[in-house]
Amino acid sequence: MEPIITVLEEALPWVTIIVAVVAVVVVSFAAGAGFVFYRRKYMDIKKKTSTGRTDVPLSDITCKEDSEVEGVDNEALSISEADSKCYRRLSEIITVDDVIKFLKENKFAEYAKAFKDHEVDGEALQYLDDAMLKDLFPKTGPRARFKGILAKFKQEKPSKLLVSPQVTTLNFWEIPRAGLKLGRRLGSGQFGEVRLGELRNRGLTSTVAVKTLKDSASDSDKKDLLGELEILVTVGRHDNIISLVGACTRDGPLMIVVEYAPNGCLKDWLKTNSVETNAESAYQNQPVYASQLPMEQLIQFGVDVANGMSHLAALQCVHRDLAARNILLGGNLVAKVSDFGLSRDIYEDSEYVKSTQSKLPLRWMAYESLFYNVYTTQSDIWSFGVLLWEIMAMGTLPYEGMKGKRMMDMIKDGGRLQKPSSCPEEIYTLMTRCWETLPEDRPTFPELKSSLIRIMQGFKTYASLLK
Repeated sequence: MEPIITVLEEALPWVTIIVAVVAVVVVSFAAGAGFVFYRRKYMDIKKKTSTGRTDVPLSDITCKEDSEVEGVDNEALSISEADSKCYRRLSEIITVDDVIKFLKENKFAEYAKAFKDHEVDGEALQYLDDAMLKDLFPKTGPRARFKGILAKFKQEKPSKLLVSPQVTTLNFWEIPRAGLKLGRRLGSGQFGEVRLGELRNRGLTSTVAVKTLKDSASDSDKKDLLGELEILVTVGRHDNIISLVGACTRDGPLMIVVEYAPNGCLKDWLKTNSVETNAESAYQNQPVYASQLPMEQLIQFGVDVANGMSHLAALQCVHRDLAARNILLGGNLVAKVSDFGLSRDIYEDSEYVKSTQSKLPLRWMAYESLFYNVYTTQSDIWSFGVLLWEIMAMGTLPYEGMKGKRMMDMIKDGGRLQKPSSCPEEIYTLMTRCWETLPEDRPTFPELKSSLIRIMQGFKTYASLLK
């Protein structure tokens, strides 16, 4: 047995060496085959997605949708030569075509036509509000998903809307002239006018108001009207502000289309419902509040205006011409702030005084505006106090019978408008707070709104006790 053991012991090292060599060969063959397979796979992918470059990294070849956005599946999107770009920021989306590609990348291709019809470009995409989105996405689900995706893409601070009067940024608001029919004149001045209009859009017809300029208007007047359009776009929609419907900026004169207020301006409504208009009276300058004119309705006008002005103030938008003539009454007598510029030409000249450059509403101007030409939200507060006075005086002209110089001297000496005969003391106290000489001593619009609501609730409680 010993010779056999000796032979096996001598052969064992060679067996080990042979097994090791075979193992190395097998591993090398497997590695080589794997590399060849990987190389062929990579070249196939590269051929399918090539855009003429030979150094495109794999991260640029595929574009995946964010799986965290509204439960969207994280699926790779195939990209052709025409749609090779994957948008990572809204600032990369500039043209209408870019917007269409963005929609397709995020699986909203069926809504591309609506965006194209409205000419939504990159800048308009950043400022889509709820009302616009509702037009573009009639169904709630897709609309909510799109809003979520849009929010994800807003990774940089957007530039201020309409910094310069570039009409091309207003494409979303463009209205075809063929769909707009002008009717009777609602107001007119030397250079501009407002007309009743009928707008046909998507099979629906709505009544609107149309602002435009006459042929005699100067370039400065045209710039002012365009400026008003820019403000309306920036302000957006609000229950107590006349909302923009659209505009005609191409192939003809500039026309601004806004919502129509069926009950006219507040000033006319007050005059129509005052004693002076309705009947002969020995107290023509003193309004009589009959049952059809409850005090809470008059106060509600003030609440509505304060609410609208709170929105403007939050946007750091100064009105400069807040007065009853510039408040329009919608359905159910809801008061809406209007006219961010054109009103100075449309309404009666007696309420404005001509300066070296333009007409000024002296009777509504704040102390600092009269004497230092300073306009701020605080100066709008002063004007709001005068507006409250107009409401309580049923549309009477402030400082009636006074010339501008005498009125300014009186204000400089600390004089203010007297309390209207039927004005509640609390309301007049609120007015006088608006007329403080120092702007910082005046209340804010939210404070005025809260105070008026509290006073109005007191009148409603009193009225209910009388029933």
